[in-house]
Amino acid sequence: MTKYIILDSGALINMTMNGLLETFEQLSHIFQGEFLITPAVKYESIEHPLQIKRFEWGALRINKLLEDEVIKSIEDEDPVSKEELNKKTQEILDSVNSSFSLDGKQIYLIEKGEAECLAMSLLLKEHGIDSAVVIDERTARMICENPENLEKIMETKLHTNIKINFNLIKQLQKLKIIRSTELMYMAYKKNILDKDKKTLEAVLYALKFGGCSISEKEVDIMKNMN
Repeated sequence: MTKYIILDSGALINMTMNGLLETFEQLSHIFQGEFLITPAVKYESIEHPLQIKRFEWGALRINKLLEDEVIKSIEDEDPVSKEELNKKTQEILDSVNSSFSLDGKQIYLIEKGEAECLAMSLLLKEHGIDSAVVIDERTARMICENPENLEKIMETKLHTNIKINFNLIKQLQKLKIIRSTELMYMAYKKNILDKDKKTLEAVLYALKFGGCSISEKEVDIMKNMN
């Protein structure tokens, strides 16, 4: 049965800007699965940037991967119906953006593209299909992995108490979330990147400065892992 790695637009654009798109084809063979993008991610990373001169080249490069079927869209794969995906996406948007509140007011936390990626992974799980979601942005990732820590970070930043309804986001704890840095570490371990620690460090920092939420301590740990 096919496995999927679902790419959020932030991670996909980050890897594009850092010249790492050529790793996708080799990684897909190692992973023995498919890289997948949802309609919202396709819009955010290809269709909309194609209309902006500053981002057109990156969008063209991502679109070439789509044309070459290195990356697939759900229109091509159709592992779940569009109706299922739209319904689950709205459910996640409603639940996540209602789960954290400040002085009785809901805090808006995630966008449609992120919600759609999470929805896709949940639906695949319901269909018995393995998947992981690649998200570089810290908030969306922590909602799935460690909402308690996100609550503490927000309270420290805002200097006030945050209320969280864990029941609304409970289903997201089932998902596997990784970052672009984990993908590139895999590429390094499998000799897709030069097997040189300086190269790995440079790639990890490039992704960090491109928007991936990874600390310097995490970079050092990853760099020194066997």
